[in-house]
Amino acid sequence: MNPDRNNFAPRAGIVYKLDDKTVLRGGWGLFYNLFDRVGSEDQLSLNLPGLVNKTVTQTSGSPVIFLQQGFPTGFLNPPNLDPAAGQLKAVRLRSVDQNDPNTMTTQASAGIQRELPGSMVLSADFVYTRASNLATLVNLNQPLPNAAGNNALGALPYPNFGFIEWRSDNGRADYKGVDLGLEKRFGRGHAFGVAYTIGKSQDNASEQLTTQGSNAFPQNARDFGPWFGPSDYDVRHRFSANFVWALPLGDNLFARDWTVSGIYTAHTGHPFTVTQSGSNVGTSMTGLPNVTGDTSGPKTVDQWFNIAAFQAVTSGFFGNEQRNQLTGPGFQNFDMTFQRQIKLGPRLAATLRWDIFNVFNTVNFGLPNRDISTAATFGSISSLASDPRTMQLALRFVF
Repeated sequence: MNPDRNNFAPRAGIVYKLDDKTVLRGGWGLFYNLFDRVGSEDQLSLNLPGLVNKTVTQTSGSPVIFLQQGFPTGFLNPPNLDPAAGQLKAVRLRSVDQNDPNTMTTQASAGIQRELPGSMVLSADFVYTRASNLATLVNLNQPLPNAAGNNALGALPYPNFGFIEWRSDNGRADYKGVDLGLEKRFGRGHAFGVAYTIGKSQDNASEQLTTQGSNAFPQNARDFGPWFGPSDYDVRHRFSANFVWALPLGDNLFARDWTVSGIYTAHTGHPFTVTQSGSNVGTSMTGLPNVTGDTSGPKTVDQWFNIAAFQAVTSGFFGNEQRNQLTGPGFQNFDMTFQRQIKLGPRLAATLRWDIFNVFNTVNFGLPNRDISTAATFGSISSLASDPRTMQLALRFVF
């Protein structure tokens, strides 16, 4: 790797006391990420000759290997490293751009905080983040378009090679959001906090190892434009509230020192992309269908979006769908804890605790089936995004 030597990272911040109860604040800065591992393409030990990933295509229906008979003769032999020999076509190679710059992030924020009567504090902040040189993954040997037009059915750029997993730092992202908060500091036996965030996050490279709303590998290795859209983790609206209350049950042996606390969280759904696994646009690359109409649907478990708005394309052709234009089900959850402090002596105490997760046993659905090639389940939901109600008891001694 060639070093990136121009990582100038200035930062500035300011706080201004408007009056005895009001504070204005702001900040700006440039930040750089160290070279980070994304998958395995930058691990030399996972390439030839240390590791051989072989792809074997079997069309007859019979097994390629019976383990009880051992591997076939020559199966584990390292391939001939001469590309002209043709043995590298079945091998997965991992590579990284040696001139990759470090990921750069610009962050800025501005806000106000106001002290209110009753030990309460109100705050509002605007947050902006922009990132460039994010890591992306493609098959560098994705077939070229042929004479028929926008498709991946043409010749391989490197015909003597197979799948070349290529990492480059051409990704970008931006986020804009407003955070509102109201906090009641602990006093007179109770405290609480309320927070609301409205934001928008966009990128063309969310997280390479995730299995969320979109695949790490885009549809077209040579055009990341259509892959720029809402981040897999984008949440437009998020609300949360928490409280702690020392229960006023009296001072007798059984009623005193009880506390109840809870956290409530609710947010809108995460984005996702409809894919077409039956479209071969290159090893590991993500085939997409065409969008021909309004994608909004009934938003039920049986059909979350309008499946008729998507049309499968001929295998190898690029669909016109944009990444992460659909949104999955929202989420809400409420957790509570009851606990009691028990004094057993001058140096011995115990805490009895009862935790209840998902108090109301709310059903939070996962993302729908997004593969148009699986017609029987396309558009339906068959997974959950959270666990059902769970409880646990704990007893802790302190001495």
